[in-house]
Amino acid sequence: MKAGRNLAVICLTILLSVVSLGSGAIAGNGNGAMDGTGPVVSIYDGIPVTVSGVVASVGIQGQGIAIDTGSEIVTVYGMGPVKFWDASSVARPEVGEAITVTGYEVTFSDGSTKLIATSVTVDGQSIELRDSVDGTPLWRGSMGNGAQNKNNS
Repeated sequence: MKAGRNLAVICLTILLSVVSLGSGAIAGNGNGAMDGTGPVVSIYDGIPVTVSGVVASVGIQGQGIAIDTGSEIVTVYGMGPVKFWDASSVARPEVGEAITVTGYEVTFSDGSTKLIATSVTVDGQSIELRDSVDGTPLWRGSMGNGAQNKNNS
């Protein structure tokens, strides 16, 4: 009986740990659960920015995308998972492509700042990445079913 109770406690502890990781509850410094939750910060409290240039590099998920503006290399985060892009009719940006990113420069509790994308235009097509009211990632939950895009050709 005691062994069964101990096993139940261990299983519950593991389950709660996994749920905490998945919700970004222990995320910090922008290194959240890689699902767009990250540290709890309202991106709309940041400074609006628009970055235009050529994609210089595309990091693995969570490392951002580097854009060469002609005068500097700017890294933009919050581009969303590949699955979200695949569900839209907009191709994920690749090195060498012209790109315009609209977003916000957000300051985190540790004083670091990051540019967080809210929409991206690549090859004349735009995709919205975040809810216009609360800034939550549109890929949260359905992983792509919320993809919104518009053709600006």
